[in-house]
Amino acid sequence: MIPGIALTPLALALRAHEVMRDPGVSEQIEQLAARLDRPLAEVRKEAGEVLRGMVAVDAPGFNKVFDEGLGPLYSGQCNIVADTPALARLRKLNERHALVFLPSHRSYADPFVLGKLLRANGFPRNFVPGGDNMAFWPMGPISRRSGVIFIRRAGKSDEVYKAMLRAYFGYLVGRRQNLEWYMEGGRTRSGKLRPPMYGLMSYLVDAVVDRRAEDVILVPVSITYDRLNEVRAMATEDVKASKPREGLLWMARYMAAQRRTAGTVYVNFGEPLSLADALTRDGADGKRNMLMVQKTAFEISQRINRVTPVTSPSLVTLALLGIGDRALTLVEIYDLVRPLLEYAHQRSLPTSQLEPLRHYHGVLDALDNLVEIGIVSRYDDGLEPVFRIEPGQHSVAAFYRNSAVHWFVNRAIVEMAISAGTQMDVSKETWRAAIDVTLAIRDLLKFEFFFSDKHSFRDELLAETELIGADWRKATADREGRKNYLAKAPFLVAHRVLPPFLEAYQIVATRLASKPTARLLDRKQLIDECMTVGHQQLLQQVVLNPECLSRELFGNALLLADNRGLLKPGGPEQEQKRKDFARECADAVAAVAVIGKLDREHREAAQEARR
Repeated sequence: MIPGIALTPLALALRAHEVMRDPGVSEQIEQLAARLDRPLAEVRKEAGEVLRGMVAVDAPGFNKVFDEGLGPLYSGQCNIVADTPALARLRKLNERHALVFLPSHRSYADPFVLGKLLRANGFPRNFVPGGDNMAFWPMGPISRRSGVIFIRRAGKSDEVYKAMLRAYFGYLVGRRQNLEWYMEGGRTRSGKLRPPMYGLMSYLVDAVVDRRAEDVILVPVSITYDRLNEVRAMATEDVKASKPREGLLWMARYMAAQRRTAGTVYVNFGEPLSLADALTRDGADGKRNMLMVQKTAFEISQRINRVTPVTSPSLVTLALLGIGDRALTLVEIYDLVRPLLEYAHQRSLPTSQLEPLRHYHGVLDALDNLVEIGIVSRYDDGLEPVFRIEPGQHSVAAFYRNSAVHWFVNRAIVEMAISAGTQMDVSKETWRAAIDVTLAIRDLLKFEFFFSDKHSFRDELLAETELIGADWRKATADREGRKNYLAKAPFLVAHRVLPPFLEAYQIVATRLASKPTARLLDRKQLIDECMTVGHQQLLQQVVLNPECLSRELFGNALLLADNRGLLKPGGPEQEQKRKDFARECADAVAAVAVIGKLDREHREAAQEARR
């Protein structure tokens, strides 16, 4: 493009024309016309119109407005802490290959935070696909000239649109342009990674398989906030199934909220993945299949999780959630946090600024920060201060806990397996049955967490068991030994980690079991019903964790039900399968409650001993 032309209104049209003239894009338009059995000139004209509405340019003048004008308004005053050695290695890779940054998505500020960091470390600007809900004026025109590619939310059925998006992706990576997008398809409402969307990844795979690009390096990125001003609004959106329409008024309100400090943002980079190597390993054989795309996205999600740090807010909220509405003293909270902190160090988990939690004053500072942002309430008028989750803020607290909850899931599953073993007599079948318990829970939660393959999963659980006690084989040889083994564990987490997910699944499963199997289900209607019935059950204390009332969790439960074939119409056999699913979820909730009771008894005994 002619220097300076990017600043003119013609810039986007000229870039679309340039893309259309690319031999690879022209070839794809010809193939599309043949496949659709439409005149080539007609398809070419439509493709040109699509590209003019899609392409982005990198215009220095607009970049300055985007970065220095919009950036601070979206990301607020934040301190970015990044893995600088990883950035240096990525810069070397970028000399030979296009990089595709694939971050976790917790905030509208994510692209501004990552962009600021990459610019400061000498990287070229990324091209960033995003939803066209953010294309309103003046955000849209500025963003498109700063590398943002707005994609239609409702373009799945438009064959020409899909083909041009695929062609444009190939065009960009073929010219070694760096890309960035968010595989989750939207900001997480729960705080943990959402299941990935596969569409854009499939276009990237096509570009490598079709030799448009020799290779592309996928870069997993974890972006974690110790204070995120938009969490409360997202929690409300999750409950109400609606969010404000993006526009100038929305933008003004969002930016007003961002005036408060965003605290510290941790940006960590996972191990890069060569897409060409991954396709060779997975046996692409010169063509793409959806299983290959899914495996690649799943591996990236796992690599994001591996570098997501345990933060102070995540540990403190993990300690506080799971005890109901009871308030705790500083000493009681410290006693809950300390073993979790030791566990994080014992496993060499990625952590951030946790050392202060080794002392009472550090835990108090963390609590006061949570009080300041309205998640925790503090009562000072008694004998000593006590703290609890602020009523109505459990979902917000869970967002912070869930940013690191994946690090504790395997430990929770081990506890459930050992607890199940206390109901079994000693026999060769005992541990085989315990393994079956772990695999059943793994299958139940496979749309919530990114578990390793079954062989690696078993190895991970054995390592977790060793951490509870190195003499576990001898100590758990009989039923009483298994009871004592759990009772003497330095801490228990199953009742703090799993109940919101299992209770959400139980609500979905029981409502599903109540539906006639003769006709198709309306998923949205079913989720609406789960919200209303779940709220009633929360008031009745049938379910005990307010954060289980989540459309995101209900949606994942329906993904599992669909995966098991439970949403299809059927007869008596289907009715029985749905009842079995409901019973499975109820049994899992009851099993976790046993561990919660054991932990409560353990803490009460410790408090009595102190007196």
